[in-house]
Amino acid sequence: MSGKQAESRPHRRAAILFTAILWGITLLAATGAVLLFASNVGLTNWEAIRSLLSDGWFRRSVWLSAATATTATGIAILVGLPAAYALSRYGFPGKAVLETLFASVIVLPASTLGLFLMVAFQYPPVLAVQERLGFRVVHSLPAIVLAQLPLAFALGVKAWQATFDAVSPRYEHVARSLGVSAWRAFRTVTLPLARPGIAAGIILAWTRAVAEFGAALLFAGTFRMRAPGQFSSISHLLGLNNADLLSLGMWIEIEGGRTERGVAIGFVLLLLSALSVLALMRVTGENRVEERAHGKWEKSSA
Repeated sequence: MSGKQAESRPHRRAAILFTAILWGITLLAATGAVLLFASNVGLTNWEAIRSLLSDGWFRRSVWLSAATATTATGIAILVGLPAAYALSRYGFPGKAVLETLFASVIVLPASTLGLFLMVAFQYPPVLAVQERLGFRVVHSLPAIVLAQLPLAFALGVKAWQATFDAVSPRYEHVARSLGVSAWRAFRTVTLPLARPGIAAGIILAWTRAVAEFGAALLFAGTFRMRAPGQFSSISHLLGLNNADLLSLGMWIEIEGGRTERGVAIGFVLLLLSALSVLALMRVTGENRVEERAHGKWEKSSA
């Protein structure tokens, strides 16, 4: 047995022990959650879940949550990916300020962000622009996307920047030295290497957008009790009228004394979160495999 293998054995045992402890804690927490659910079966009965699934408002709310989160994530991708690449590859004045701003947005309370948006869109000069256009953003459907966007954008940018940091610029330089354009080098070299990390950032951004509550409550409000005439024809066509984000809907149901329906919505959100985490683990697992392969290739070519 070589010296390196002998040295790595204690570290491997420690890693296995830590993983076993982590799984044990997870299983205990899951068992406790199941026991809590079973002891409160009258509070979370299946009849409430069945009635919720057959409710048109709930189906519209699921569609609204998915549509707005996807829109916010799409905007984050279009703007955030180039921004993350620039932050990773280039130095420019104000770079540290931008990185600090993105990190601050991530830890900023969502309700504070909603208050900032309210102030920004309720006073000049933004208010004057809205009045000239004949449209108010506050408490409208676009307000939901604007409430979801900042946190989703900041999370995506930080994840994508870390991904591009992990991809050596040497690959691009080699491609450029062979006469390939900068765009083609990025598209054919950097982008495939960064694909798992980019996908992980997209999952994080979308999941965060779906879970938005505080900013959406303050800036967008609820739409369930609004008159049909307050929604545009596009909203009616897409089925986004008289619906709420699932997180807001859960709060409304519990505040209205319909705790069973609120808990049922909570289980739906929990399921979405679990699926997102599983997808994230799968993507990051593929990324680790690719990193090992690239590391071996670099050692063999050195």
